[in-house]
Amino acid sequence: MVNVKIPPSPTPSHHRHTGLPLLEAWLRALLRLNLRMKLILATVVLVASVLLLAISLLSHHMRNVIREHTRQRGIAIARIFASGANLTHLKTYNYRMLQVNARLARRESRLLYVVVYDKEGKVAAHSEDASLINTHPTGAAARQSLQARNPLFRQLNHRLLDGSSEVPVFDFTVPVLSSESGLRWGTVRLGFLTDGMRQRVREIQSVILKVGLAAVVAGILGARILANRITDPVSTIAGGAVRASAGDLSHRIQVKTGDELEGLANHFNDMMDRIRQSQEERIKTEKLAAVGNMVNTIVHDCRTPITVIKGFSSLLSDHDLSSDKKQECLAFIHFEIERMERMLDEILHFARDKKTGMSVETCNLDQVLRNCCIEIQALFRDNKTRFVQKLDCDAPVAIDKDKFRRALLNIAVNAKDALKGRGTFAIRSHTRADQACIRLTDDGVGIPPHLQATLFQPFFTQGKHTGFGLGMSITRKIIEDHAGTIAVESQVGRGTSFLVSIPLAGTALHEGEKRTTNGHE
Repeated sequence: MVNVKIPPSPTPSHHRHTGLPLLEAWLRALLRLNLRMKLILATVVLVASVLLLAISLLSHHMRNVIREHTRQRGIAIARIFASGANLTHLKTYNYRMLQVNARLARRESRLLYVVVYDKEGKVAAHSEDASLINTHPTGAAARQSLQARNPLFRQLNHRLLDGSSEVPVFDFTVPVLSSESGLRWGTVRLGFLTDGMRQRVREIQSVILKVGLAAVVAGILGARILANRITDPVSTIAGGAVRASAGDLSHRIQVKTGDELEGLANHFNDMMDRIRQSQEERIKTEKLAAVGNMVNTIVHDCRTPITVIKGFSSLLSDHDLSSDKKQECLAFIHFEIERMERMLDEILHFARDKKTGMSVETCNLDQVLRNCCIEIQALFRDNKTRFVQKLDCDAPVAIDKDKFRRALLNIAVNAKDALKGRGTFAIRSHTRADQACIRLTDDGVGIPPHLQATLFQPFFTQGKHTGFGLGMSITRKIIEDHAGTIAVESQVGRGTSFLVSIPLAGTALHEGEKRTTNGHE
């Protein structure tokens, strides 16, 4: 005896895991179809589903109709056969005549078999095998026929006489009763082949299938027409949306379908008109805002040198000043006037779309800061502010001295507003790695934490009664143009510190430091 190992059948989870990726792939493929193909595919699926349902329902109905018709016909044939002369032959046990009539009925009525039993249950006639006459039948079907008190209709598998195979048949059993006494004199069994019914059902299914295929073709054509009617306007609207997203707001979408799609196109055109009008108004507003920003920048940047000039002018009114000190004051006033002229020239260049470059030169940072401290001292001269300077960065840097001083003076002007005429303002410098660091500190009111993030944004004027809030924004831009950084540290009630870091000369120079003094790249 050979032992054979039967492999375990796949578990349901195995089928689930192998089936899910395939289903997901099909779903992704369906989702990637365009709208036209989705409409056509949906129509085909709908028509095919309706067709299959119609074939199934009609086949079932026709099968029942043919079955009922065959049953009634079989019972009628059996009753006719069991009446008249055949009844007399059955009563007189004339098996020979019953056998002749059985074969005749089989041939004329196109039956598979005709079997007659007498009242004792023996075979009185058999159209297929005469040797069975006067024998007791065997098999459950024969016994059930002999026990039936009413007409019996069944579908059986009947073995052919040669025993080669079995065929499905409709079997009809009708008891033969005496019309006078009601006694049972025998039983008649008839067998109908089901091939005729199957053939008729197949013919009906074939006709339905042909009609259905024609309906599918018509559905595909109709779906294509309908899809084109829907998708063509949708494609037109989508093309208009693409052109609108590219900036062409004047493009008009032409859809003449007379339905909701035409209404959608009209609404889209109205929306584009409103967006275009809104954009034109926004451009006008931005132009006016740009002019306003330019005016604000002019006013703000001119105010700082004017303040310095005012400070040195007050020094000149002091009669105790030496002639050398007066000449120094006049030199600073002259310098600030020239700086104002340069700023105005820069604005003129900006108005002509010619951005001025940075006039970068390598110089000692502390020396630049000392010159800047003289201006800061003049800035604080009219109040009781204490100015402290500690310069420990004796290193070269590549900067635009004019713009860099402008950035530091902006911080000093803001510190003056925060100190309100009292307190200390300090400027310190040192080196750290390849960076030059400048810390500008005041012990004024400080900046709240929620405002520190917006400190360098344009028009930030928190706590200031004058100015337009452009100074710190300009300062950050100047520092960043020098490839540097600026950070703020502040505590309310304790003061504010600004830490400016720029690279030392010969290290990581930014792009702006390669510009020449003529303003061109």
